[in-house]
Amino acid sequence: MNRRIVYLLVTSLIVLLLLAAFGSKNYLLLSFVLLAAILGIYFVRFEGSHKNSREVVFIAIISALAVAGRVAFAAIPSVKPELFILILGAVVSGPETGFLMGSIIALASNMYFGQGAWTPWQMIALGLIGLISGLCANKNISRLLLVTWGFVAGFLFGWIMDIYYILGFVQPITVKSIFVSVAASFPFDVTHAAFTAVLLFLLGKRWIKIFNGFKVKYDLFNNEGN
Repeated sequence: MNRRIVYLLVTSLIVLLLLAAFGSKNYLLLSFVLLAAILGIYFVRFEGSHKNSREVVFIAIISALAVAGRVAFAAIPSVKPELFILILGAVVSGPETGFLMGSIIALASNMYFGQGAWTPWQMIALGLIGLISGLCANKNISRLLLVTWGFVAGFLFGWIMDIYYILGFVQPITVKSIFVSVAASFPFDVTHAAFTAVLLFLLGKRWIKIFNGFKVKYDLFNNEGN
């Protein structure tokens, strides 16, 4: 695991600790602190590179598609294609870009859904999913692995948001109250996971081919993960 990935994970942990310490009072500030810390990697990576603008365009396209998909399905709880788009974008671009895209998707889509103390938690949840997905960059990932990871990612997102809910709203925190909270979110998590897995099964390999074509044509993300 390279230093930049460790930096992202440590930054995420620090933000979560600050959220636990200060509660929901400074959520927007912490959201932008997290985004600024992630962007710091890109200022370093892009320095002296002639490809930075093209990579930014790719990041913007994937993020915009995911945000649009989440907003378009706003009326249907847990049926959102943002994980599908994020996973495929990260598989093509790499772990660091995957984390950045996940964070942007959460922050930008909440301009529509509403910002709150949940925003930095969603940024970290989607960021981690993007980071893990990006570890498969430059590998011939099988459809089975892609679909399985999409299903797991749906639950991973839900479990991270369960932690936010339990820490913020459950009193007292006991084994029973934790179980009840997780059980209550299970129908939403399984719907999100299944919808993501089905999209990846039907369209995943085709979209990866399209995104890889864009990557090769414009010679992008060759240094990702190095």
